Amino acid sequence: MATPSQTDQEAPPLWQYVPIADYRVPAATVENKVKTGLSALWRHLWPTPAQPQTSPLKTEDELRLVPKAQIERIVPAPDWQPAAAALDDTLAGWLDTEQSARACIFVISPPHGGNSDILTAWAGNRGWRVVSPPSPEQILARDPVWLADWSRDQSFWVLPNLERCYLRHARGLDLARHLLDHACAGSLGRGVIGCDSWAWAFLRKAWNGPEPPLLALQSFDPQGLACWFQSFIAGSGMDHLVFRQADNGKYVLPPPESAVGDESVETSDFLRILAEHSRGIPGIAHAIWRASLRTAPDETLSEATTNADQDRRGTVWVAPWRQIRQTAPGLLREHAAPLHTLLLHAGLIGSVLNQLLPLATISVEATLACLEAAGLVMRRESEWLISPAGYPAIRQFLRDDGYLTDGF
Repeated sequence: MATPSQTDQEAPPLWQYVPIADYRVPAATVENKVKTGLSALWRHLWPTPAQPQTSPLKTEDELRLVPKAQIERIVPAPDWQPAAAALDDTLAGWLDTEQSARACIFVISPPHGGNSDILTAWAGNRGWRVVSPPSPEQILARDPVWLADWSRDQSFWVLPNLERCYLRHARGLDLARHLLDHACAGSLGRGVIGCDSWAWAFLRKAWNGPEPPLLALQSFDPQGLACWFQSFIAGSGMDHLVFRQADNGKYVLPPPESAVGDESVETSDFLRILAEHSRGIPGIAHAIWRASLRTAPDETLSEATTNADQDRRGTVWVAPWRQIRQTAPGLLREHAAPLHTLLLHAGLIGSVLNQLLPLATISVEATLACLEAAGLVMRRESEWLISPAGYPAIRQFLRDDGYLTDGF
C-alpha cells in the first residue's frame, strides 16, 4: 500500500466530525473584532476605502447576476452524502461495539449547517428508521403517546431534529425532557439525535441530565470553502470556468494549472472574509457565494464540449465584499424576541410563534413582514426562519443585547 505524502497527512478532510469541545470557528472571527454592535459590524464588513479605487477591473454596472439556470450548474444545492460518509467513519467504533456504554450519540449543528439532511441521509445509508418529531399540539398537550409509540420498536433509530420536540412555553418542555432522560438512560435503544445549536444551548439550561457524547461537523476555513466550491463544478462541464474578483481581477478560487507558478497571479481575500463572516457554516457560506457571482453581458458560461472549448475559459466575476448587499442595518430591540425565538426553534409557523411571544398577533405579523423585507427572515412553505444571509448579523445583534446564544 502506498504511503501518503506528508502533505496528504497534514491536510484535514473536507468533511470532518469532531467532539464538540474541538469545534472551532474560523480564525479572526467578526465577533472577536467587533465589540460595538450591529452598526460596527456593518462598518467592519463594508468599510469606506481610504483611497477610492479609480479604475476597477469591472464595475458593478458592467456586470449582472449569473442567470438562475447557470447558477444551479455552478453552485447547485449541497450534496450531503460526503458529510454522511464522514459521520459514518466517525461513528464506526461506536457502531461496532454491541453493548456501548453510550446508547445515544448527539450531533449538534449551527443554523443552516445541514444537520437534519445529513442525518436523514446517513440513516438511509444505514437502514435505520427516522423518527418524526411531535406536532406543536402534541408538545403543548404533553402527549405521552408520541414517545411511547415509536419507542416500542427497539430497532436502531435517528431523530434528526430535537429542536422540533419542544417549545419555549410553560407546557412545552415535558416531552423533550422525558425523551432526553430515556435516551441517556439507554431505554430507547441505540440512536442518534441531531439538534440545532441554539436549541441545545436552551435545552441544556432547561434539562438537568448528564452531558451526553456530543459531535459536530467541523466548520469550513477558507481552504475548505475553496475545495467545496470547486467540487460543485468538477466534472460538471463547467470546470473550465475561472472565478475572479470583479474590482481587481484577483483569483477567488485557485487559478487554472497553466497559471500556477506565475508570480503575477494574485489571490483574493474574499474566501477568508466569507469564512469569518459565515463562521464556517456550510449553508450560510453557500448562500452568500451564490449571491456574489456575476457575469459580463457578453460572457459565455456554457458548458465546454470540445478540447478547443476547454482552452477558452469563461470568467465568473465575484462581487467585492463591500458590494454584497446581504441585510439592511436597523435592527431594533423590538425585533430581538421574535428573532431569538425563531433561532431557538430553528423556525416556526406564524401561529405557533404568536403563542410563544408576548405580542399581539398583528404586531408579530408586521414585525415578520418588516424583517422579511430586510432579508433577515424568510418563509419556507408556512414556516418562518432566519435567512442564511441574515444569520451572522442577527447572531451578533442578539449577543450584544444579552440574549442566550449558541456556542458555534
